[in-house]
Amino acid sequence: MSIDRDTFLSLLHESVRAQATDIHFKVPARPRLRVHGELVETALPPLMPEDTFAAAREILRLAHREMPLATVLDEQVAFGVQGVGRFRAHLYRQRGSIGIIVHRMAFEIPRLADLGVSPDIGDLAWAGAGISFVTGGRTRHALLAALVDHFNRGRAGHLVSIEQPMEYLHRDARAAVAQREVPGDTPSIAEGLRASLSADCDAIAVSEIPDEESADLALRLAESGRPVVAGLPGCPAHESVRWFSRIFRPHREREVLDRLEAALVLVMEYNGEAVRVLRADAERQAG
Repeated sequence: MSIDRDTFLSLLHESVRAQATDIHFKVPARPRLRVHGELVETALPPLMPEDTFAAAREILRLAHREMPLATVLDEQVAFGVQGVGRFRAHLYRQRGSIGIIVHRMAFEIPRLADLGVSPDIGDLAWAGAGISFVTGGRTRHALLAALVDHFNRGRAGHLVSIEQPMEYLHRDARAAVAQREVPGDTPSIAEGLRASLSADCDAIAVSEIPDEESADLALRLAESGRPVVAGLPGCPAHESVRWFSRIFRPHREREVLDRLEAALVLVMEYNGEAVRVLRADAERQAG
């Protein structure tokens, strides 16, 4: 078997029809679709190394990227297919061959009401200067997307969303939403936040805070008069203030806690079933 352009595009179409979130290519298994959380084999034959190599070549062609596949270890590539959708591919090395996971980005953005959250929470998060935290695992992306959508539909402003990776695609509604994915659109989360300091933006969303530089920039943006909503992966809601402050070097922890005392607006945690919301005053007491 060889995965040519038609076969690869057919798999993308099949993933959309099956409402799959991901397609897995790994030697020597058949291509698999992740449907409702489970991997389901397709009818295609088991893959050989030349098959995944051919699929990777097709992905790079669609992404208008060039790279030597013989040296690929871990690469993230985004691409779109007209009439099918927008995808993100992870190319990785496994047992001497190329493995691929193609993730289908969602166009259907969850509303806050879909997640059991009052729209008033969205109004509060975007009301003015300050920082709000969204905690949880990968499920936090749905809540972040719902909050961005709330701004998009309700405010005539410019929101910059810095994402690693991009999970949902936002079309401009009342607002203008600029989505910047790391590393394709900006080299790092810190660089994206730094650019936002001088950009004409009214609000900032960021999918995660990976380091001290990013944390300091997010806090500076909040202190500069703009609302910031930041994801904190793997952090329980009641520990978010202490967790955020410990991103910084020990001698800065007290300073950061004092700054959060003034800047923190909300803490929200989504576990995939329900959203827990802490107001800033309750979170400070818990911290």
